[in-house]
Amino acid sequence: MDNRIARLSFSLLAPFALVTCTQDARVRPQEPSSSTSDAGAASLSAALLPAATGCAPGTRCLSVTGTGRPLASGTFVAQCRGKFADFIVPKTTLSNTYAGPWFQPNLLEQASTGVPSGSRPWLAFDPRDPDERLAYALALRNYAFSSAIARGLTPQLTADADYRDPAGGTVSAAQRNQKWYPAPRMFYGPTNSPGTREAAHGMTLERSVRVGELGGNTVAFQNYAVAYYDARGGRVFQRLWKTATPGVDQPKLSGMKFTEGSFVFKLLYSAAAPSAFPQDLLAGSLKVDILPNPGGAAVPVRLMQIDIAVKDKRASDTGWYFATYAYDASQSGASPWKKMAPVGLMWGNDPDGAPITESWINPAAPAYALAHLGVDGRLNGPVDNPASACMSCHSTAQAPSFASMLPTGACAQPPFRADWFRNLRGTTAFGRRQASGQTCQTNLPSGVTVTAADYSLQLSATVARALPTATGGPTFNPCTWNENAPPPSALVALSPQAARLQQADIEQYEVTRDP
Repeated sequence: MDNRIARLSFSLLAPFALVTCTQDARVRPQEPSSSTSDAGAASLSAALLPAATGCAPGTRCLSVTGTGRPLASGTFVAQCRGKFADFIVPKTTLSNTYAGPWFQPNLLEQASTGVPSGSRPWLAFDPRDPDERLAYALALRNYAFSSAIARGLTPQLTADADYRDPAGGTVSAAQRNQKWYPAPRMFYGPTNSPGTREAAHGMTLERSVRVGELGGNTVAFQNYAVAYYDARGGRVFQRLWKTATPGVDQPKLSGMKFTEGSFVFKLLYSAAAPSAFPQDLLAGSLKVDILPNPGGAAVPVRLMQIDIAVKDKRASDTGWYFATYAYDASQSGASPWKKMAPVGLMWGNDPDGAPITESWINPAAPAYALAHLGVDGRLNGPVDNPASACMSCHSTAQAPSFASMLPTGACAQPPFRADWFRNLRGTTAFGRRQASGQTCQTNLPSGVTVTAADYSLQLSATVARALPTATGGPTFNPCTWNENAPPPSALVALSPQAARLQQADIEQYEVTRDP
């Protein structure tokens, strides 16, 4: 008998024989139980899970399919330290000689506690006042740069002046010491497709820059990014996902909204070589190596852009302020962080068009960034698509996703194009806007409801992949998997038809900004 079938036969009886231990495993899948029998059952289940290589020392390293189902013949590897995988990547992206670093973020299940109190530093400035917008942008930057994430990338820079601009105020010790969290579950599919984490730094493939688009670049180049939410934002993700059923993550759709003050910053790196520009735009920028491609060869990338978003009720129409920063090699000093110049702020989509009044553009931003703004001069980053704008793309965040981030085809024609420049609240779903032939479909399929994702493309992408309508069938959580009682959908996932689906790409999202 096939070993997989034997395990499944046992699993059909296991719920009746091991009810207590499976309940305990659902609550704390990696912690020892006070019951000897429970601990024994947990050990038995763990022993059945197929081990793999290619993870950080001391972590659980599992062989899985592209949908996260533990399987000895799976072509992916999952690294587990808590309830959510750090990464699930094709085994081919990790060479036998790779010795790290491995992406090991703070555990999301711990984000429900430890939120630092105190007024956030950006509240000392009023972005509604044109004279205070630069200071507001610097206050946001100071808050991000005070994190252990930023300082851990440049441990040789120890002075506060290497990270903070006095014009943006100070950051309290409690807020400096808080934990930061990436969005969970961004790992179903190949890492050389958009929106899927690689193993070294947790970066995802972003939009590519075309020839001649940025600073006179002579070749096209790819870009990668990783975003981190502060303790408030991380707590939203933690409460969103229910992990009571082993092997399955279920989103609570009503939880797709951020609390006031939630904050996220995104580090966006470019794979452009110095020779890609007539004059290297990124000379002296922060450099790391990542592993996005089959074959395991490292890809050197340099920090080009930082995006920040903060839930701030003073942005009355949308509830959010978005900020973008671009690397300016001409700035003095040795700190690459201080060379990230504010490009501007955006708090609305200017539904009435030009003249633009809901974006502020910093005239002192680097020239290549100023030449790459969005439609009609709305805020846009160097790597973002200039056919739209920061918040315009993010207004499409919803689950399931029934609209592209940019108006295309028939949807790019009046009157539908204007829908991408509405000032929606984060609780208002964008709706269905899908180009189909000569029409822009606006009616949802029968029985389908979409839920707004509060301007978070990462939130909408991860939730959409967990819904039954996701392409490629169900996705699983290997870190909470109980081989004695696999989820019912896993029985179907072993069929030949489902196996072919597992090899197909999960629907991907070109996430170019966060949250």
